[in-house]
This record gives sequence, structure tokens and C-alpha cells, in this order.
Amino acid sequence: MTQTSENVTLREIFSPGGLISQQLEAYEFRQEQLQMAHEVARAFTASEHLIVEAGTGVGKSFAYLIPAISLALKSEQKVVISTNTISLQEQLVTKDIPFLQRVLPRDFNVVLAKGRRNYLSRRRLKNLMSYERGLFDTREEVEEIVEIEAWVNSTVDGSRADLPWQPQAQVWDKVVSDRDNCLGRNCETYDTCFYFKARREMYNADLLIVNHHLLFSDLAIRKNSEAAMGVLPDYDYLIIDEAHHLEATATNHASIDFSNTRVKWLLDSLYNERSEDGLAKHFNSPHLKTQTQTAREQANVLFRTIIEAMQEDTGSEVNGNTLTPRIHKSNFVKNVLDAPLVDIEKTLKRLRDDAMTDDDEQEIVAHQHYCRRLRDELDMIIRQTDPDYVYWADISTRGRTPRILLNATPANVNQMLQDQLFTIKNSVVMTSATLATNRNFAYFKKRVGINECRELLVKSPFDFKRQVQIHIPRDMPDPRSYGYVSAAIEKIKHYLKLTHGKAFVLFTSYKMMDEVYDAVAPELEEIGIETFKQGGELSRTAMLQAFREDTDSVLFGTSSFWEGVDVRGASLSNVIITRLPFEVPTHPVMEARVKQIKEAGGNEFFEFSLPEAILRLKQGFGRLIRTQTDNGIVVILDPRIRTANYGRQFLESLPDCEIVEK
Repeated sequence: MTQTSENVTLREIFSPGGLISQQLEAYEFRQEQLQMAHEVARAFTASEHLIVEAGTGVGKSFAYLIPAISLALKSEQKVVISTNTISLQEQLVTKDIPFLQRVLPRDFNVVLAKGRRNYLSRRRLKNLMSYERGLFDTREEVEEIVEIEAWVNSTVDGSRADLPWQPQAQVWDKVVSDRDNCLGRNCETYDTCFYFKARREMYNADLLIVNHHLLFSDLAIRKNSEAAMGVLPDYDYLIIDEAHHLEATATNHASIDFSNTRVKWLLDSLYNERSEDGLAKHFNSPHLKTQTQTAREQANVLFRTIIEAMQEDTGSEVNGNTLTPRIHKSNFVKNVLDAPLVDIEKTLKRLRDDAMTDDDEQEIVAHQHYCRRLRDELDMIIRQTDPDYVYWADISTRGRTPRILLNATPANVNQMLQDQLFTIKNSVVMTSATLATNRNFAYFKKRVGINECRELLVKSPFDFKRQVQIHIPRDMPDPRSYGYVSAAIEKIKHYLKLTHGKAFVLFTSYKMMDEVYDAVAPELEEIGIETFKQGGELSRTAMLQAFREDTDSVLFGTSSFWEGVDVRGASLSNVIITRLPFEVPTHPVMEARVKQIKEAGGNEFFEFSLPEAILRLKQGFGRLIRTQTDNGIVVILDPRIRTANYGRQFLESLPDCEIVEK
């Protein structure tokens, strides 16, 4: 029997009358939770990787936390637990872990690790007042800095989350702890540095709670550093919760982007024409001022040329729209910005050689590094130097200032994950409620690059036969036909009146959401049903809170509401899925992945589009039942779930429920 700390077995912790039930009045023993805990402990002991799909209600956080705590205490090795969302981090740090610290027989230490850019630099704040205060464009920005100056004397950890308000990005960027702008032990504020204090705490922890972004920052630094020193202390055991985001996060982190806003940030820091301030003024360098003005002119030429090239390539005008075209050929524009940036780098080197203080030298070094990175990234994207990357643009002229991004994104990250994660770590446990398609992990394993691992499918303990009906109307037209939206509107009205609100209506496109909302909302509000629409006046958080508080309301949402939303009780008893969530592969990265499958002789629909849609449907379905007392209906308006030859794969991926067809 698997042992934990102080020779207490997992069964003695989880069983009725066990350690948890003695402290948690509402605790119910779940065999599924104990099964998962045993598998996690076994994977750690055998130094194996493990994939676990654990349905809602299993209690997966306790099922991996307790074996992780046991391993850390027995072996004196750190265990890292990575999540995708802040809400899950908060659940672990403020609820689950404090409870286990009361329950388990031995003390253990847990630290919530944050990325460096979450922390304020005392030295940079002090220097800001010396020669960069004039860089701010508005009175509001200056007032924020004054408030940060007052806050720094009272904050406990110096992190952005500890601020009672959130500063603008351009303000925080000027005072944030930055690897390129750090004196380390030579800094006069080293002993009181918020970031290094947090690092010292990490080294004393048994468990480290991180987010996926920080996890990949650490892996990237270890890959590129000869000393193999990362953001995190060394570790060999890793738990990835919300692992269905693993591929997307790895892709985002391995991507490179070059934008007009980043160029503006650098040039304004060197010389801000509006305030006539910046490094050029501080170091009394008319030459740097002139070079910055030249670079600004050439940047304008470059970005104007990019817009023209993309409009010509797509045959579409920007004019308030957003274009995300793939860049099909290298050297699609002339790199007129490189030479001015080279000149700036040379001048910065001379200024660095003449710097009188460590602070001045470090400030110049930071700008040198930033300038060099911009040059390298622009060169890579224009010349398309890595054939494994997809090159694409993201251009929008909405708002006061156009947004122009050039991107380089890896088409696949499976080899990267295999090399940097699975071949290096002793044991990686990946878990989520949505990892399997067709009741196996073949698709997930292929996407993330793992070959050998243990696998476990743990069903939810909920009684879905009793709690859920799946309604599939028989008379709906094909969603690709002309009359589909009109028919959907009538069905949505019917089902929303049936439950008197209490519903999510989930869409795959903003266009259909807007059309349905405009047709349905007035009629609902006449009978006392409040309506909320994604992208309206309320923020996502405020809208969810209002929905929870009004038990007769309807929320209309797209992609971000298909997952990660937890509404329990009377407020939600109806989830309407307007169409099967196939993603149209028009995005350049999706397009490239589909092309690779075709070129390898595969079937892009069954190998990519269908598994992705199945996982998405499982996420949408999962919004309804969050506790054993929840109940309701899931309405699927897309007839292909019954008529298409692949439709049964969707239904077989859902829990066993009563199906109503009429």
C-alpha cells in the first residue's frame, strides 16, 4: 500500500474516517480520487510520466498534492506544480494547501513562484526620478509613479499583485525588475530586493506553485544557458494541471514577435520627442538623439511598407479591420530599420565605455540588449531563417494607433517538449478534465511529443444519467445551410424560456453570437430574463459575477466561455451549444499544421480538426455540472452530431447521459 509522510497510507488519508474526513465535515470518500492518488505516487516512485484525465468532481488537486508532498518530504526534492489559470493557483494556495497543512502529520513549505516581471525594482524606481520621469506622456502616468513610490514603503512582497490598483503597462515597464537591467549583488538594494527575496524563499520550498508561462520561461533559460541556471530552482518532478493548455502555452512561449509598439518603447526611451527626455538627454548625446530620430523615420517607412505588402498579398484593405495573413516568402519587405539600429548600438557602446556609475552603465546595457533583440527578431522574420516556423502578420488599424505585429511561430512543439521536458525530468504528471478523445490519449500524446508514459482515465463520480439530459432537436438544418441561423434563433428562444434563463449560449463565432443576441435579447427581457453578451459593457469577470447573482439570466459567449468558467447551483441549468466547435483552419499556424498532415499523407480532418472539436465540446459540456447537486440540460443544435459518420465520436466522448431527440 502506498505510504506517505510519517508512514500514513493514502487510504488512511482519503478513506471515510481518515485524516481528511476528520477535518472536513462535508467530505465524501471518492474511490476515483484515491485511484488517481495511487497512480501519481506510483509514477513518482518509478520515475515515470503519467497522463490522467480526471472528470469534474474527482478532486484531482488533493489526488496529486498529497503524493507530491510525500515525495518532497521523503526525498528532500522539490516538486513543481504548474497551472494555466490564476483561479486554480488561488484555489491551491489559499484553500487546498492550507487545509492539507492542518491535516497532514508533517509540516511542509509551499511558495507561489512568480515571474521576475511581477516584481518592482527599487533601484529602477529610484533612477526613474533621476532621468526618466519626463518620458511619461500624461499626467496620469506621473501620478501612478508617485503612488508606486508611496506603496513601495508599505508593500510586503513588492509584486504587482500586491498593488491595490493596476498601473498602466508603460508605467510598470519602467520600474519592473528586469534581467537585462540588474546589478545583482553589486546593487545597493540587493539585500532588500523583492525579486531576490522571492528567489531565496523558492529555494527553501518543498512545493513550488507556478503558472505555465513561468514553467516555460525556466525551460527556455536552461536550454540557452551554459550554467543551466533557470528561473526556478532545480527540480525533477513536475505536475502540470490544466494540461490541455500545454501545447498552446509551449507554442506561445517559443514564438517570436516584432511590433511597432516595441520599437516605439525603445526609441522613446532613447529620446522622447514630446518630452525631449531620455537617455540621449541624460548622457548629453546629440548624436544619439539624431540617430534615434533617423531610426524613428525608418521605422515609419518599414511599418507602412509592411501594411502595403500585406494588403497587396491578401487583396484586402486594413481600414479598421484586422488582417492576420501568412507571410509566404522571405524578404517580403526591405529591412530599412537594421542600419539605424546598428548605429544606435555603436553609440550606446561608446556611452557605456564612458559611464561614470554602475547604474548608468547598467541602464545602457539594458538598452543595448533590447536593441540587439529587436534586430535579431526582425531579421529572423524577414529572412525566415528557421524552416520549422510559420511566419505571419497581425495588423489592425482600430484605435488611435495602428497595431502591427510580425510573428514567427513553431508549427509544432512536440519535439521541443520531448527534448526540454520529457527526456530531462524524472516524472511529469499531466492532468485535466479534457485530454482524451475516443477514450484514449493518442491525439494528446502526439501533439505534446510524449511516447512512453502511464495513462489513466478517471470518470467523474457524478451521476450524469440522473443529473443531465442532452437535447438534440431533430428538425435543425445543416449549420452550413442558409436557414440555419433563423432556425437556431427559434430553438434558442424555446430552450431559454423552458428554463427561464439560467443558461449559457455558446458560439463559435462573434458574427453568429451578435445576430442571435440581437434577435433573442429583447424578447427575453420582456419576460424578466436578463441578458449578458461577451464584448459588451461589462468585463468578463463582472459579467460572470452578475450572471451568478441573477438566477434568471442568460450569458451569450464565444471561445473564452467554453472553459475555465465555474458557475454552481441555481444560476446555471442550461448550456446551449449552437454548433460543433470545429475551428476553421484559416489562422496561419492552424493552416500550417493542416498542411503538414496532408503532406505526410494523413487525413487532416480525423487527425486534427475532429479531435480538437471533440475536446472543445467536452469543455463546453463541462460548464453545466460542477457539483453533485447540479442538474440541467445541454442542448446541441448541430444535427451533424447525429447525421454525420463522425458524430458518434462526439457523443461517446461525453459522460453517459439521457439523450432526448424531438
